[in-house]
Amino acid sequence: MANVKNLRTGFTGELNDTSGVTAKTKKAANYVSDEASAVVQSAQDHPSATSTALLVFGAAAFVAGYLIGSASNGASTRRSYW
Repeated sequence: MANVKNLRTGFTGELNDTSGVTAKTKKAANYVSDEASAVVQSAQDHPSATSTALLVFGAAAFVAGYLIGSASNGASTRRSYW
């Protein structure tokens, strides 16, 4: 007699192919989705820490951009009349 429990759960006897590129891509996409959900949950649980981290990161990016921009200026564009 067939196992009734397997028939009720929808088991058809076919296994998913886990060695193909498509299966690995789906697994990676699920992993990224799970991690993104964890980051969002953490940001919702700690809004002040999230805003502080974003503020510090933005300030550091501004300072880095300013330093790179001023260093790439090179020679002065002012003309000397003497």
